[in-house]
Amino acid sequence: MPGRRGLGDYAESMGLLTVSGSLTIRERIAISDAVATVKVVDTQGEVLAGTALAVESVPFSFEVAIDEELVDGRLLVWAFLRTSAGAWGTVELAPADRDEIVLTRIEE
Repeated sequence: MPGRRGLGDYAESMGLLTVSGSLTIRERIAISDAVATVKVVDTQGEVLAGTALAVESVPFSFEVAIDEELVDGRLLVWAFLRTSAGAWGTVELAPADRDEIVLTRIEE
């Protein structure tokens, strides 16, 4: 049918931006069966994309894909690591262009 576009046509015209990096903690402890949540936000705090990952050791890598159309300026990362030994997170939003983000222990 003329004028119809397939999903492949849309995928070619859409762009994805990938934010990736590494998350770690200062403490030297073994972790297992942990879950990390990573969100990419804009400077207004609007969540643009996020992911949850199973984590077996630190440091660990993350990758989050974002629709390029949503990006209008600087990107920041919020992260939280939940383990049986405790929780760690970003106390302040971290610039998305950092190679490594060090998480801070969150007291319960």
